[in-house]
Formats: sequence, C-alpha cells, structure tokens
Amino acid sequence: MRMTRIDLDSHTPGHGGRQTPLIAVVCPWCHGGLRRSAAKLTCQRCDAEFEFTDGYPDLIVGERFADDTAPELLAYEDECNRDTTQHYWLPLFQTLFPDGDVPRRVLSVGCGTGVDVDLLQAHGFESMGIDCGNRSHVWPHRHSHDRLLLANGQHLPFEDRSFDIVFCGCVFPHVGVVGDSYRVTPHYDEERRALAHEMTRVLDRGGKIIVSSPNRYFPFDIFHGRESGSYKPRPYWPGDPFLLSIHDYRRLFQAAGCARIHALPVERYWGFIRAKNSTKGRVVTSPVRLIFWLVSRPSLGFLRPSPINPWIIVMAEKAV
Repeated sequence: MRMTRIDLDSHTPGHGGRQTPLIAVVCPWCHGGLRRSAAKLTCQRCDAEFEFTDGYPDLIVGERFADDTAPELLAYEDECNRDTTQHYWLPLFQTLFPDGDVPRRVLSVGCGTGVDVDLLQAHGFESMGIDCGNRSHVWPHRHSHDRLLLANGQHLPFEDRSFDIVFCGCVFPHVGVVGDSYRVTPHYDEERRALAHEMTRVLDRGGKIIVSSPNRYFPFDIFHGRESGSYKPRPYWPGDPFLLSIHDYRRLFQAAGCARIHALPVERYWGFIRAKNSTKGRVVTSPVRLIFWLVSRPSLGFLRPSPINPWIIVMAEKAV
C-alpha cells in the first residue's frame, strides 16, 4: 500500500463533533512523506529507509540512548512518570488550554515507558510520544501504543506546527553527552540548540513548550548519580555544562524563535515515590519538599532560578 505519509490517526471527532487536526509522521531527515512496506519505511522525497524495532517505526537519526532496562528501574520510572503526569502535567495542560471542546495536540519528547501518553490521551488530549532509548519493548502494554515512535528530539518526524504543547522531563541534560554519562561532548551546545529548534518547529503558533531538569546553579545534583536507596547527593559545580539553568533554556529557546520564557512552580512535580515509604526518606527529603513549596508561592517566584532551588521547570511560547 502506497502512502504519502503514515497517519497514526485520521481526523477523529472531538468533543461536540469537532474534528481533531491530523498528526502525520514524516521523514525525520527531510519531512517528506513515507511509503510503508512490510519490512521498512521509505521516504518518497530523499529515499531514506527506516526499519521497525519491536514492531514500531524506528526513525532514530544517530545513536540510540543507552538507558538501563532493569525491570525494577522500569517499574520505578513508570510509577514516577504516572505520578508526575497526574499531579503536574495534566493539571498544567488543562489550565493552559481550558477549552475541552477543542482537543489539543501534545507531544512528549523522551516519553520513556509511555505512561504519560496514555494518561493524557485518556483525558482528551491528542497525544504522541517519542523516545530514542530502550523502552519500546514495553510499549505494547500501553493503551496508546499506536501513538509511540522511536525517534530523537533533534530530528522530530513531524510536520511543522503539528502540536499545541511540546514537553519533556530532564531530556536536555542527556543531549550532547557521552553515552549515558555526565560528560558533555565538544558539540553539546549545538545538539541542544537543534533540540530546541525542532521542538519549536513542530509547535503551532501560540503553543507552549515546557521543559524541566535539575538546576545547574544548585550545588548538588540530587537527581543523578545516586545508588538505589541512597540519599547522598552528588556535589555539583555550577560551571559544569551537563545541567542547565533557566538562563540556558532562555538562550536556547529565544534563538529558536520563542518568547515569554519563564520559570514555573515546581510543587507536585515530584511525588518522592521511594522516599515517602520510609521515615528516613521523609525526613531526609523534607528540606527539598519545603523548598519546592516555597519557590512555588507566587510572591517567591524570583527564587526559582536561584541556587536555592534544585529543580527548574521552564515554559516558552511560540510567537503568534
């Protein structure tokens, strides 16, 4: 069967009988239409060929991210992402786009196990997720498994202006690094600029980009490098470019064509899944939970970019 593109979903009726805009999957190199055969996809414009991995279109350009696939790690990741989606992403997106009669198109960059796509889809968002790691073998268990693709953020396989929201959690620090390490490559800034540009390209005018990661100015990286069950933080020098600051994100997204770039509240982003199940965990993490609560107060928003805050969430808007 010859197709000008792979449409994962045709125009589907939204609430009130309205039509949801089509989300087309195209060549990640040139954005040309794809022709599908039993064993591969072929771009009708540049003749690039792509195979399938675990039954999913493998549109990854470059290397796959070498993330850990231990079952206990996957289960923990799934639980954390479910908690964050339920308590942070979903309420935020519903606030940004309160008109439930117009289903919004959402892209999760670095969707991991895909639980966020499932939850957002179930609440009326036309959602899709991409990931370049080793999580596709668990995707068949997702309700929205047909909305997940193997691809990377620097070469998104979507047409311009395909989404109203593009978001990611702690993806930027892992772009432009050596494998799954904390050591950046000589071209790390170029790769991060490419990611910001691609996220902006596939965003519709007036749409929102939301990104999150540890704060480069905080003296400890409490989210990377700890052994399972340990609460000992990894000391961090703010001059190390592995992590990013709000200033870094502002520079990247302004260059990509976004404006109104600012820090969001962080309360309820982290559920402290492991820590809340033990007295020690609750005690040790209580200062962090207090900081998240404080910087999320409107009157103390100026503290969000500062060294007092270990986690930052940044929103950018594409010009209308």
